[in-house]
Amino acid sequence: MVEKVLQLNREKTIFWTLLGVLILSVGFYIYCINVTVYNTVARQNFESESSHITLSIGSQEFEYITKRNKVTLALAYSLGFQDVSVKTYLSKKGGTEVAILPR
Repeated sequence: MVEKVLQLNREKTIFWTLLGVLILSVGFYIYCINVTVYNTVARQNFESESSHITLSIGSQEFEYITKRNKVTLALAYSLGFQDVSVKTYLSKKGGTEVAILPR
């Protein structure tokens, strides 16, 4: 009789252990699905934001090109710019030499 009681307790322990492992596995599976869905939504939001920024940059570049093409020599003179009488050339080397060429 004692042997059957010990065997019954062992079966209960195995059952509850397997049930606990099953519950932990289901919980981990639900967590992984949740993280996957969250990351997918985050990626879609980032892609949307990226395309919005790309469109904004494109429109700003177009605006820059339009403004650059409107600049003329007459407009520069009207804004107070003048021709340079003495030209100064700088070398690409980091030295302190400056060549000043008279006009």
